[in-house]
Amino acid sequence: MQDKRSFYEGKTVTRVEWWISYACEFPDLYWGRLRVFSDGTADAAFEESTVYGFDDERFAGFFLGEDEYTRLEGIDEEDANNIGINPCEVSPPAWRTEDFLFKYLGTY
Repeated sequence: MQDKRSFYEGKTVTRVEWWISYACEFPDLYWGRLRVFSDGTADAAFEESTVYGFDDERFAGFFLGEDEYTRLEGIDEEDANNIGINPCEVSPPAWRTEDFLFKYLGTY
């Protein structure tokens, strides 16, 4: 089991994806974030105080998708209408996840 320090050590973020819950409704939007790192590992976080580490981005995506989240940039018209947003007009939150708890899940 990896701890937070060993999971992030020596890595750089290569990509960040913002996800949004299709079970929420504007103005109460629920956000998720998926980050991919230089070694191919990834993490996922919700609007809470925990970040989850994964062996690769597929598992992080499975984790977010199971909780009814979808990529903001890939949201379809039906979900956008149900949520009550125009995807081009919403901005993801600014999170400082350095202080979040960390749980290594590996695969999902």
